[in-house]
Amino acid sequence: MEKTGIKIPPAKQIAYVAVMCALLIAGQYVFSFVVGVEIVTLLMICFSSVFGVRSGVICAVSFSLLRCLIYGFSPTAVILYLVYYPSLAAVFGGLGHIKDNTFGRCPAGLVIAVNLLLCSLAAACALVYGFDVIKVSRLWKATADILIWVIFGLSCLLLLAFNALVVANKIFKKNVGAFLKLFTFASVAAVCTVCFTLLDDVITPLVLGSTRLTALTYFYASFTAMLPQTVCAIVTVSTLYLPLCAALKKATQHK
Repeated sequence: MEKTGIKIPPAKQIAYVAVMCALLIAGQYVFSFVVGVEIVTLLMICFSSVFGVRSGVICAVSFSLLRCLIYGFSPTAVILYLVYYPSLAAVFGGLGHIKDNTFGRCPAGLVIAVNLLLCSLAAACALVYGFDVIKVSRLWKATADILIWVIFGLSCLLLLAFNALVVANKIFKKNVGAFLKLFTFASVAAVCTVCFTLLDDVITPLVLGSTRLTALTYFYASFTAMLPQTVCAIVTVSTLYLPLCAALKKATQHK
């Protein structure tokens, strides 16, 4: 059995992976009808952090391949999913192995890393808006600007909340490790969502052999998906990560 995650019999572990893979496919299909809303990132993060790296990666690979039965075997999508989601599972499988009390001790490296992630995300939003980077139609422009400011605001809110908890933990010695872990996961999830789109902006033009102009157009168009998905990742992980992980742990309790 793997050293990270819940230790359960191999047969049950395979069953849990199969069930989660089915939930991922069903969740993606249902929410595909709602623009900018996706549940796959949240479910993958929760499953990987509870069950560990190996189970998470196996689930991610299975999901990346089986979803093609619904959406078709597009080479660009298959490559993108096989690169991104196993990496996402590995990252959060490793982070999930870190105990809450470790976060509660507020190691300097963790505090610096989370602050850098959130400051970078907020700064990127400010630069994108200030330099008018997104070249989209006027109909989408207003919505894009609103979403940019929403991400900027959420990043600042997470930054303030995280550092307030760090200070409170140092002064009052309160056990806030679970919440520090939550804000860390939300920050990493937001950055990973952005990386998914940027990775797609590289893989798709390369596989299709697109011209520079076509690739640039695809890059601008990808913002219409990235912005709402980033908002969705921050909100869903911040609000649902703890209860979903608790539900997964309870569901796997066995005698």
